[in-house]
Amino acid sequence: MVLWGLVVIILVAVAWQDFKYRAVDTWMFPLAVALVILQSVMLHTFSWTSVGINLLIIALQLTLLNLLMYWQRKEWLMAGERWMGWGDVAFFGVLACCFSPVNFVVFYVFSLLFILIASLAVAIAGYKVGRIPLAGGQAALLAAIWLCDYSYRGQRLYMDIDLMRFIQ
Repeated sequence: MVLWGLVVIILVAVAWQDFKYRAVDTWMFPLAVALVILQSVMLHTFSWTSVGINLLIIALQLTLLNLLMYWQRKEWLMAGERWMGWGDVAFFGVLACCFSPVNFVVFYVFSLLFILIASLAVAIAGYKVGRIPLAGGQAALLAAIWLCDYSYRGQRLYMDIDLMRFIQ
């Protein structure tokens, strides 16, 4: 229970810092990874294989995005953190430890779409959107999911069975 609460607090802190300052304290990412892994080990749901698959998905996506950016604009994705910040990439590493591969792909795709649509809505409403708080938005969504999964303490995030039943 305590670890679960600490994970939620760290996720809310990441979201708060990214929304307010557009930067997150570096120490929060390894702390979040450690707490998430410890929580999932205690729940007997942790899998290095799942983390490896999730990291591979992230690496492939970032590699393709980098190549596409360089091909179109002749600059790398992370050059000067103009397009994406290192905090966003670090939070992807946190996400890789929070889900089974199927749940990871679903969360990753839908969170990216949700944050993009929300940022467009804010821009259309007349507010200036200089930088999209990707890590903060994903942290807020993940905190909400952890709160919704309170009775399982995040355990269901590591199981694809519920999602596969829903899809069928």
